[in-house]
Amino acid sequence: MASIALALAVAGTLSLGSQAGGRGTASATPSPVVSVVGVGDDEAGYKGGLFDRRRRAAAARVPAVQRSAGYTFTSTLDGQSVRWDPCTPIRWTANTGAGPAGGLTALQAAVRDIAAASGTTWVYVGPSGATPRRSYLPTRAQAQYPPVLIGWTDGRASDLLAGQAPQVVGMTRNAWFGMRYSDGSTKAATRAAVVALDRTDTLPLRGPGSWEAVTRHELGHAFGLGHVEDPAQLMAAVLPRTTGELQAGDLAGLARLGRRAGCVSVP
Repeated sequence: MASIALALAVAGTLSLGSQAGGRGTASATPSPVVSVVGVGDDEAGYKGGLFDRRRRAAAARVPAVQRSAGYTFTSTLDGQSVRWDPCTPIRWTANTGAGPAGGLTALQAAVRDIAAASGTTWVYVGPSGATPRRSYLPTRAQAQYPPVLIGWTDGRASDLLAGQAPQVVGMTRNAWFGMRYSDGSTKAATRAAVVALDRTDTLPLRGPGSWEAVTRHELGHAFGLGHVEDPAQLMAAVLPRTTGELQAGDLAGLARLGRRAGCVSVP
């Protein structure tokens, strides 16, 4: 598995400052003044038990309250986790051309579990010929975002897998967009994600260490979960060899990011 690297950047200014009543008095409602953009990367490792010091150090830096609860969040802004809007259906697509026979059923099972645990609705929009790579994700806020892409590829075709360690079986990158307001507050939502599964690996479809388990883990990252130190959780920095199912900490974290936390509205 892997650690996520989060990058937050001020993307540009917006001329949206408003005045109230024509008297030159500031509006009581903060105005959006700059856009903010963030990306997250995560890999999943299984073969050989990948868990180095860098990943241990990254897991140790998360708040103790999250570590004790069995989950962490990949992206935070002003101390709050960055989430998908759980009140809006999440569209997804799959490129299974280079995957194993029956690969789509494994992806569908993983999506169903993430949806159920988070209280969200995921809508399959059909197959895709797109290669899972960084350029699939938008780099700026827009009216329509691409569906979450999950697919099999390799390091020659995808920069997400290029140069990765042999233990890496999947990589996830997501993108979030939001606004910083005139009062200094920020609000953002995850809008897109891409999951690259390494087609050169031979894994069973189901069970521990399977494509279904890897996809559950990677979709956990796509939805906003980070790695944990507890080796029993599916979001551990090394995929458990004893289970391919979401565990108590995984489920608690997905619930915290999902419908129970309320809708997310960003201009």
